[in-house]
Amino acid sequence: METENSRQASKRDLVDRIVAELEQVVGAPFSLWEKTAFSAWQRVSRDDCSQSPAMELLDLAQSSQKPTTRRSRSGTYDFAVPLLCNRFKRIKKVAVCQVEVADPRMLCRLAEAVVAGCTQQQEIDCLTEENAIFLRQVSEGFEELSFLRAMAEQLVFGTASKDYVQLVQLALPALGEAVGVEILMFLPNDAQQDAHADNAWHVNQRAKNQLHYRDGRELVRQFREAAGNAPVVRNNFQATHPDCSLPGIDSFILVELSTTSEVYGWLLAINRIGTPQEAVHQPICKLSQNELGTNEASLINTAAAMLASHAHNLVLLNERESLLFSVVRTLVSAIDSRDPYTCGHSERVARYGKRLAESLGYEKEACQRIYMTGLLHDIGKIGVSDAVLNKAGALTDAEYAEIQRHTDFGWAILHDLEQLQYVLPGVLYHHERFDGRGYPDGLAGRETPLDGRLLAVVDAFDAMTSNRPYRLGMPVEQAVGILQDGAGSQWDAELVEAFMRILPEILQIRDNYERSPMPQRIAGEAASAGGALGKQDPKHEPQPLMVASF
Repeated sequence: METENSRQASKRDLVDRIVAELEQVVGAPFSLWEKTAFSAWQRVSRDDCSQSPAMELLDLAQSSQKPTTRRSRSGTYDFAVPLLCNRFKRIKKVAVCQVEVADPRMLCRLAEAVVAGCTQQQEIDCLTEENAIFLRQVSEGFEELSFLRAMAEQLVFGTASKDYVQLVQLALPALGEAVGVEILMFLPNDAQQDAHADNAWHVNQRAKNQLHYRDGRELVRQFREAAGNAPVVRNNFQATHPDCSLPGIDSFILVELSTTSEVYGWLLAINRIGTPQEAVHQPICKLSQNELGTNEASLINTAAAMLASHAHNLVLLNERESLLFSVVRTLVSAIDSRDPYTCGHSERVARYGKRLAESLGYEKEACQRIYMTGLLHDIGKIGVSDAVLNKAGALTDAEYAEIQRHTDFGWAILHDLEQLQYVLPGVLYHHERFDGRGYPDGLAGRETPLDGRLLAVVDAFDAMTSNRPYRLGMPVEQAVGILQDGAGSQWDAELVEAFMRILPEILQIRDNYERSPMPQRIAGEAASAGGALGKQDPKHEPQPLMVASF
């Protein structure tokens, strides 16, 4: 219906343009006549013509589809110009005037030129406008592709440090501009408790309506079930839902951000940005410019799928990291259990190393890696015999050589674990000396990787202040003195200086350290993981996404 109205309005504009041009060229007023359904001619415009043309003249102009003249009794000419054809190629309107002219044939040719010129100009104007619209649509398409590419680049494995809510917040402004809406908001699922509500929506500068976050929640409440199947698109919302108390919402798209196993939230786009649709004589391709439709819903749905996929990948990544961390902790506990005097040494070294790395400006991920390296730095002691490891007296040269091999043992144990390749420099080189007299390779100065030099400092401090089979732990003051005396020879002087700056924090970590007790199984008790035969609770609710932190 709107399309037909637009066509009729365009024809009226063209008729008015032709009549105005004819009046200017001929210098006489025209009246407009239209063939009715009963095959009678009827005047459809007001003019100053006092006489009505002969119906035969109108019929002749209609049948010939050419300008026609007929000499009147007063010596003037009745001049009839057929206008536009209908869809059956029949003339329905004729413009008529009385005019004095010496050569009526020239007048007819002039009228034909006017009609052709106005028609061509109308087509040119229409094509120009449609080209502009198509150009805008193509530009928007490129913007959408650019947005999706940018989002894909953000979702690469390197963004694992960002949770999906952070990525949603980063994506909202660009997505809102690409879709062309006043407001785009993210509404987390119930488990998120709306914790990110303040930063999880984008308002376009051209927005005309002031809406609240609770309005979005109300739409989710009403349409969340439908959104679980497909994007929900509503236009003319106030007209179709007069009982809904959400003023300012004319149209919206609601898309569920979910995977097959969990719903993370919803993306809600409200009100397309555009000019009021006051005139109906717009090109057909422009009729729905102020409505939200398939293109907008598809773009939001694609973005939601990408974000949900990233959220799911983060869950899997965290589960993998948690499993890896649990395995590492088990290995470390196995090592520590062999030597009751050094129980907790690896954990403390890991915590000291992480804090020292933080003070040096390491990035968060690098600090976590130092922590993991600290946990595993002595894993090679698995290859050292208990007799040597727990000997109370001085070691022989052969026994000391066996102790020295623990760095190579550790490197060999971890070498084939691709996920732990980053710990190898610290595990292998935490006993190198700055003067080159350490082991296993006798590296000097900065030849030793930074992780190895850093762990050498914190490992030495914990070793000196911990009880050993052959001695009691040193007082902190004595250990600090040894570190300072050995700065530049045994240890990197810059790292020793950095360690001294955070010594109060190191001591606080040391004093607050408590080793987790070993779980004790009660005889006859079933395994606790998952219950009997892995039975699961059917009422299990999705839990908030947590990023593993070491």
